[in-house]
Amino acid sequence: MNTRTVFSLLGIGGTSLLLAACGGESAQSRAGAIHVEAGDTTCQLASTTASAGSISFEIANKGGEITEFYLYGADGRVISEAENIAPGTSRTMTAQVTEPGKYTTACKPGMRGDGIRDEFAVTAAGAAAAAPAVPQGVVTQYTLLEQEIKDGGGQTTAGPWRVAYIVEGAEAWYHNENGQQHFREPAPGETHHIEIIPIEAATGRIVPEVPIAVEVVDSAGKVVDSKELNFYYAEFFHYATNFSIPQAGTYTLRAKLDPPTFLRHGEENEQPALADGAQVSFENVELKPEN
Repeated sequence: MNTRTVFSLLGIGGTSLLLAACGGESAQSRAGAIHVEAGDTTCQLASTTASAGSISFEIANKGGEITEFYLYGADGRVISEAENIAPGTSRTMTAQVTEPGKYTTACKPGMRGDGIRDEFAVTAAGAAAAAPAVPQGVVTQYTLLEQEIKDGGGQTTAGPWRVAYIVEGAEAWYHNENGQQHFREPAPGETHHIEIIPIEAATGRIVPEVPIAVEVVDSAGKVVDSKELNFYYAEFFHYATNFSIPQAGTYTLRAKLDPPTFLRHGEENEQPALADGAQVSFENVELKPEN
């Protein structure tokens, strides 16, 4: 991955990620992705080795359950993931892997448990393709973010802001109560987990300490749910919460971002960065029960 690729990735500019050329046509598709056939009891990879860099997997769900596909590091950390792959559909997942070594792949039929796991080896790339000194966590975060926006969301710009959204099924999370972390399952009636990611357009950085409120509006203009979002630590930082959507359909998401509450360094005659908030709308967002 060269310097230009890193800048494009961190800017979330929509530029396609470079695909690693690993192996021949028998192991990979023409686009360079390793084919994965995921069943209800099987997880077959066309190749279990690749060179360090951009590694793409093309996952085809041949089973009867919704499945997921993961690439784990040697320490068990998630390098990349593809979620909510419905039966009979395919999904391409791209992982940025800068360090050679032993990794683990996993198909998770039914999206539960440890999944069907196998070892995956990453070999050193050639000198000409050596990656720059970008921390693996940074590469992983922004690679996964771009992939999830592409698969389950969208993005727009408003002044100095780039604002993205992602829609998933209702999720559980940990919350702090009296100094103790407690696990919260989705409450009855919660159907969707709506994420908003505020990004500084000039730098590509995810912005912390942004108060965000979201309204979900139906085709008749009625607000069916509205929430203030929480800030989450996950594979990438984002703001989100669970929403209750009465029925499947096409909706508009209206997001109001207040100015960040953090302090700003600078000279007295400078305009502070991100001094103003933003309001954005995402129209024709399809919210289905399987989200």
